[in-house]
Amino acid sequence: MSDEHTIVEVAAGNHDRENTVVYAPMICEEDHEGHVVHEVGEDGSLGAAVPSQCVGICECDEDECECGCTVAFIVPSMAAGETKRYAICTDDCDAPDFDEVTVDLDNDAQTAAFMVGDDMVTRYNFDFDKFVRPNCYPVYGPNGLEITEYAQTDHPHHKSMYVALGDVNGTNNWDEQEGHGYTKCQRVDVLAEGPVYAQILAINDWLDAKQNKLMEEWTIITVYNMPETGRIIDWDITFVASEKGIHIGDTKESGTLSVRMLTALHEKGGTGKIVNAYGGIGESENWGKPSPWVDYSGDLDGEKVGLAIFDSPYNLRFPTPWHVRSYGLFTANCWGYSYFTNDQSKRGDYVMPQGDTLNFVYRVYVHGGDTQEAKVGDRWFDFAYPPKVTAVEE
Repeated sequence: MSDEHTIVEVAAGNHDRENTVVYAPMICEEDHEGHVVHEVGEDGSLGAAVPSQCVGICECDEDECECGCTVAFIVPSMAAGETKRYAICTDDCDAPDFDEVTVDLDNDAQTAAFMVGDDMVTRYNFDFDKFVRPNCYPVYGPNGLEITEYAQTDHPHHKSMYVALGDVNGTNNWDEQEGHGYTKCQRVDVLAEGPVYAQILAINDWLDAKQNKLMEEWTIITVYNMPETGRIIDWDITFVASEKGIHIGDTKESGTLSVRMLTALHEKGGTGKIVNAYGGIGESENWGKPSPWVDYSGDLDGEKVGLAIFDSPYNLRFPTPWHVRSYGLFTANCWGYSYFTNDQSKRGDYVMPQGDTLNFVYRVYVHGGDTQEAKVGDRWFDFAYPPKVTAVEE
């Protein structure tokens, strides 16, 4: 193999993989701006290129400078136990023409639309004059079908996909009834765009009913270059006790990440079916129950579609309990233990001293097919325990 390539090996591990993003650490040359990744055949020849993207480009001033970056690339498919080799071009590379994942940031409209090629995946809406707290709407699935809704009639605070908590120092930043709190966006920055993913950072102030600042929320949203039958949206949410100590109270009216499914996909009155990682079915077997993931799927315009939320093994109180309802509400809620257990001695309260931070990472998987057809369980392993990447010494 040419010195112009670095070889890495990807090991699937115990699970089948499909359109899985992996990361390889690299040493970059001073003037390098990108990498191209090819699958390597059994005979050592270069095969098809895969979407790839540099994370953290080096900026070196000295003549002989070695510094690190990470190359993200998409592995199309691997069987459990399989290993594959990939060649990362580190010289002059001819980049294939893959779709780009981009962000259309409109600071006047206060929206940030994530696009895969010409197709919108979702849009982050942060106009404080229109919304009590930011949200992602619409969320598109296969064939451009909308998967979520604004629940204008029964629960107007259920706005598609959003971050909200029901008790922060006594302030209700969950609903929109009298005396509610607010989440006000300071700014949105585009962190990355490219053939693998696009990413924004939203810095938000959490305010009490009188709009006094309680704390900050730093949320990174990442959308990947996946087919419309399996879109992936990652949420990396960090609460910052920037102003004072914070007490997050035990309440079921809360969900660190929340989704409101489209009416046609509700379990009650629609075609929806709620399933968790342990095989629990329906609201009765999922509400208040801990699980690494929950999927909500149904029939929409003649197509099977669904949306799953994945909890991370590194999140507080993994696996999270779920506040998931037959009327379409769907939240990862690790706070409301006294409600879920009907036992006031089992509390979900959490205290953050001033200056402390608390981080949560979730993946949203918008898919075609039902839970089994979409292989939701396998896709959770892609997120929680991804393939291992190692350098190959030639």
